[in-house]
Amino acid sequence: MDFKHLFYPESRFGGFTDIDGTIIFYTRVNSLLEPHYVVVDFGCGRGAHRDDPVVIRRELKILKGKVQKVIGLDIDPVAEENPYIDEFYLLKGDVWPLQDDSVDLCISDAVLEHLERPESFFAECARVLRRGVSVH
Repeated sequence: MDFKHLFYPESRFGGFTDIDGTIIFYTRVNSLLEPHYVVVDFGCGRGAHRDDPVVIRRELKILKGKVQKVIGLDIDPVAEENPYIDEFYLLKGDVWPLQDDSVDLCISDAVLEHLERPESFFAECARVLRRGVSVH
């Protein structure tokens, strides 16, 4: 039995539900983007969303081409193969290899719950975010 269609009949139209957290999150992210932005994707992964059968969810997650640059950061070297980033850095500690005040937006999707020290993520975001960038 297809419980998704039973409990979320709207999923028959577009393949997603009204409570799809990925669509909600990336709709918000896309609403913040400006063409001149530099975006950090912390825990960028290998770009597995290219295989997502739900077109709108896949397209929302692709930020490359919508902004000046997408910088991928990850602890897994395979993430360098991610086709949706412009620049990749392999993380070897808590400090990101980015200059202070060099980024307009930091995102992370399904990563923070895996961090031993999530406070280091927030400290690095604060360090690399350009001064004067409003927090939404």
